[in-house]
Order: sequence, then structure tokens, then C-alpha cells
Amino acid sequence: MKKCVGFCIVLLPVLLFAAEIENRKQFFQHIEKLEFDSARIYAAAEQDDRMRVEMLQLAEVLFYSGQKNRDYFKFLDETSAESNPELSSIRELNIGYIDLFYDRTKGSAYRHLYNAYQLAKESDSPMLVKAALLAILKYYNFEIAQNSDAYKIYLEHFERLSNNQTEQVWVVIYKMVFYSKEIGKLDNHYYDLANLLDDYEGKINQKNPILTRIAFEKGIKFELEGDIDNAIDYYKKAIDYSENYPFLRDERFFSLIKLSSLETGKRNFKEAKSYLTKAKREINLADTLRSNLYLNAFTSHFYEVQKKFDSAIYLLKKANRQEFQLDFRRNSLEVNRLNVELETQEKENANLLLRQNRIWLLVALGGVALLFIASYLAYANQRSKNRIQEKEKQMQAMKMEKLLKDQEIFGIDAMLEGQERERQKIAGDLHDHLGSLLAALKFNFHSLKPTNENAASDQALFQKTDELLDEAYQKVRAIAHASSAGVNAKDGLLPSVRNFVSKISAFNQLVIEVEDHGMDERLDNSLEIMIFRMIQELITNVIKHAHATEVTIHLTKHEESINLMVEDNGVGFDVAQIKPEETMGLYSIQRKIENLGGSVAIDSIPNKGTSIIIDIPLT
Repeated sequence: MKKCVGFCIVLLPVLLFAAEIENRKQFFQHIEKLEFDSARIYAAAEQDDRMRVEMLQLAEVLFYSGQKNRDYFKFLDETSAESNPELSSIRELNIGYIDLFYDRTKGSAYRHLYNAYQLAKESDSPMLVKAALLAILKYYNFEIAQNSDAYKIYLEHFERLSNNQTEQVWVVIYKMVFYSKEIGKLDNHYYDLANLLDDYEGKINQKNPILTRIAFEKGIKFELEGDIDNAIDYYKKAIDYSENYPFLRDERFFSLIKLSSLETGKRNFKEAKSYLTKAKREINLADTLRSNLYLNAFTSHFYEVQKKFDSAIYLLKKANRQEFQLDFRRNSLEVNRLNVELETQEKENANLLLRQNRIWLLVALGGVALLFIASYLAYANQRSKNRIQEKEKQMQAMKMEKLLKDQEIFGIDAMLEGQERERQKIAGDLHDHLGSLLAALKFNFHSLKPTNENAASDQALFQKTDELLDEAYQKVRAIAHASSAGVNAKDGLLPSVRNFVSKISAFNQLVIEVEDHGMDERLDNSLEIMIFRMIQELITNVIKHAHATEVTIHLTKHEESINLMVEDNGVGFDVAQIKPEETMGLYSIQRKIENLGGSVAIDSIPNKGTSIIIDIPLT
């Protein structure tokens, strides 16, 4: 009896440990299948408190995939997981995914995912290694796979470890994605990979979310083959399979974009527009820049086919600016990746030097037989140094590009500051000198008032001259107030604009409305001053030239830009007939906005008013 009790006491920890291993294995298998509800159940059953928190959070982060506010996710203290490689690896996965989904530049995502991979290998957990590899592959697919083939070592490692149907599906999908981006022109190898998806499609449970990815990739394959009907059918399947899962929002968005493009090609413009409208509601909140780029590009194509060239060109220019911003972000991502690889290479070199010292000791003890090994290591070391130098050159080039951009922005700020000082000086001169002179002139003029009651004509002339002097004085005050008006550091842009237009309306009998959308937070002070002065310049132009009675100012803040639109009901003008030297104020605004990477659009029809639309990027 005692022996049985002792045996059970020894066996119980072994059984508990085995159950814990199986529980975590099931958790990661459901993560692979995108079955996050089931993954949460296994995470909740985890016995270790810290591990349970990190596993639950990983399931939450991947389920929402950037479509929920970042503050929703909380982290453990950084020192809490140092002694446990497995726990540290899962925590690094959490942080890496958070950066990938929420950081606009995604600067640290690769570093954390790479750390998760190294820690997973230390933990000797194949399932955790595969989870880290899938995270790194998602990172490359997210942004920079088309710029680099560094993904290959990770995809090959994942393929070697794959031992179930779901993992084999991921291998095929990522091979298709990266292969199509890498070679530019597809060959039979791509279609051989696509044919493998046919087998998997019939074997996978029809409620499994991974079918969304299979349907989307098959839709692309049929589209490339020119089989439009099948392509449309599979893009619709991808939308149906995705249901309303937040982690499949990107697939819904691109399926809708693809459907719009195909219907545009068939000249079914009503259906194409409907898909574009739906796509706007599915923009990936984790990467609005990339989503807006594709939305603007495909909407431009939609208008181009209908020969609405003005709208098509406007959206195409917007897409080109967004593509430039995306390229800049890709450069930043590549610099970050090179930094991590450089640090890793330096560590490897340090280990290599240590091994070389040991070899020389063996050479001293063992003889000439090891000279060949030492020579080989020296050669390998030189090759490593050459690779490091090449990576350092790439980093220097990217840093120089960033420095030039910073210098350009500094020049624009200096120009704005100079304009602000000049406006204040002109306002002071008008108010202190010309205003005072007119006031004195009016006072002296009153001393000449005719006293002869019979001189009616003199009285009328005196009254008319007095009115003209008063009007001139009021005009000078209005100009002085308008020029000296600015952005109050305490109040901000909107209150300053409203104060400005109230004064202008009072002096010029002009009805000006200010409408704002999303302007709840303050902008950078220099940007607020610049926007205020542009509004001031545009309103001044309306007063001088438009003969308008109503003006509306729209200020809208988007995630990536500020949109300013000024509309009036004035006489309008022919935009093609206006020369830069005739509209220096408007021309200077255009130059200023172009230097910042923004755009200015002028829509004016004679006798029907004018609309000026200005887009200013925030990044």
C-alpha cells in the first residue's frame, strides 16, 4: 500500500506536466487555425498565472488584429518573465504583434518577433517556435516581403516543422504570396502551388476561418488566368467565410476592392461603386495608410473608365502621395530589420572570435593539422565583416535621406516664422501710424465744419467727406485687426479662426460659417499658424475679388491628413486664365503645401462661386 502511495506521489507531477504541455499545444494549434474562441478556453485552463495572462492576451491581440483600441491590452512588468524562455517568448510575441498592428511606423515589431523566435528555440517547444515563425511571416507579408527575400529562412524552417494540414495550408499560402511578389511575372510553379489549395479546400471544416485565405488566394489565381466569373465567385466566398471577424477585415477589404475592379472591367458601374462603398467601411484600422492607398487607386481607375478624368487624376495623385509615405515607412522597416540583423551578426562574430582563440590554442597543442580550419574561420570572419559593412552603407544612405527631409521641413518652418513676423509688423504700422494719422485728420476736419446755415452745399460736402474719412479709418482698423490676428497659444486654431471671421464679418458685411470635423485635439503650433494664415489669405482674396455674400470654411481632421475647404458664392473665375504673378497669395499657398507633400485643388466657375480644397499630410 505504501509503495502504491509513493508511486502515485512520484507519478502525479509527471502527469500534471504532461497535461500542461498538451494544453499549451492545443492552444497554439487553435491559434494556427484562427479559432481564437477555442484558444481562449485552453488559455483559461493554464495553471501558471503569468502564463495564463500572456496566453489570453495573445489570443485577444490576434483576434482583434488592430481593430480595437490599443489601451485595451495590458502588459506584465518587463522583469517578470526573464527566467522563463517560454513565457518570455509569448510576451515578446504579444509586444511584437501590438507594434505591428498599432505602431504607425512599426519600428520595433521585427525586433520583438525575432526575440520571440530565439526564445522559443531556447524553450525547446516546437509549437511555440512555429507560432513565432508565423508571426515573422505575417510581418514580412504585412509590409516588406516585396523588398527582401529574408523571409525565406523562416518559411523554410516553418515548412520543415509543419506536421499537420493547417500548417501545410499556411506554407502554400505564404509561398504563393511571396513568390508572386518576388518574381513579378508568374510561371507554372505559382499555379502548381495554387492547385494544392483545391485539395485543402475540400478537406477543411467549412466553418474554419482559414478558408477565407484559401478562397482569396484562389480568387487571385483565377483573376490572373482571366477566368473572371470564377474569380468573382471566390472573392465573394472569401467575404462570406470571413463573416464579421476583426482578424479577417483585411481579406474582406481586398476582396471588395477586387470585386469592384472586376465589375468596373465589365462596365457594371453600379455594382462596382457598391463594392467600393462597402470597402470604405472595411478599411483596416491597423494600417489605414495602405488601405487608403488601394482605395484611392482603384476608385481612380473606376472614374477613369467612366471618363471622369478630373476625379480620377485627383484620386491618383492622392494615391501616389500615400505610396510615397508607404515607401518611406518601408525604408524605416528595412533599417530596423538591418539593425537587428547587424546586432545578431556582431554577436556571431564575437562568438566566432572566441572559437578562433580556442582553435589557435589547439593548433599550439595539436600541430599543423588544424591550420586549414583556422584559415577557413579567418575567411568566414572576413566575409561576415564585408556583410556588416554593406549593411552599414545601406543604413547610412537611409539616414541621409531622412536628414534631407528634416532640413526641408526646417526651411518651411523658418519661412512661416518670417511671414508671421512680417504680418505683425504691417499690422502694427497700420494701426499705430496710418490709423493714428486718420484719427487726427478726422479731428482736425471737424474743426472746419461750416457754421453758415445757408450753405447747404457746403454742409453736404462736409458730411460726405466725413463719411469717407470714417470709412477709411474703419477699413484701416479692419486690415490691422485681420493682419495681427493669429493663433492664440491658449485657445488654439478653431477659436482663433472663429474670432477672426467674426471681426471680418462685422467689418465687411460678409456671412462666414466655420464647420469642423474631428478637430477635438490641438495640432502642432507651427501647423496651426500655417493653416490660420492660409484661411486668412483665402478670406482676404474673397473680400478683394469675389464680391461674395456667403463663405463656408470646412476643417476636417483625418488620421493621416488635415483637409481645409473654403467655399464662396462670389463671381468665380476661369482657373486656366489666372497667372501665378496675378495671385501671389494663392500661388504661395500652393508652393507651401507642395513642399509639405500636400495638394491644392481649385474649382471655380464664373458667376457660380469658388471652392478651394487643401490637403495637408500629418506625417
